Amino acid sequence: MKDVLKVIAAVLAAILLIALIWWAVWAISVATSGPKGQGDAVKINNSAQNWTEKQQKFEKLNAAVNTNKQLVTMHAARVATDPTDKTASQILAGVQSECIASVEAYNAESRKILSKDWKSPDLPYELTTAGCTTTK
Repeated sequence: MKDVLKVIAAVLAAILLIALIWWAVWAISVATSGPKGQGDAVKINNSAQNWTEKQQKFEKLNAAVNTNKQLVTMHAARVATDPTDKTASQILAGVQSECIASVEAYNAESRKILSKDWKSPDLPYELTTAGCTTTK
């Protein structure tokens, strides 16, 4: 009977030891998660894949904004020639909306931690919605 109790006590002690080790590992991982996360972000940010993807993304976003501003100008001229053309007015409203959305997408990407460092030097930090709307 004493041997059975010793075995049970040893098994319980082993289970308790394993639980304590698991808890200690978890506590250490929680305590170091902040610095580890920051370090991981730096590694990802400096990776060649991130660098090339983000630079390409900024070029595409900037081109979309420029295209949308040109479309606003083009459709505004069409509306100006015939203010009664409802289709032209609706198209202009849609193009203006898309232009504003593309500016906001560029600006949002510009503020992201993993993106902002990789913008081409000739691109602005932020864009404005000037040119996305027309004055009457």
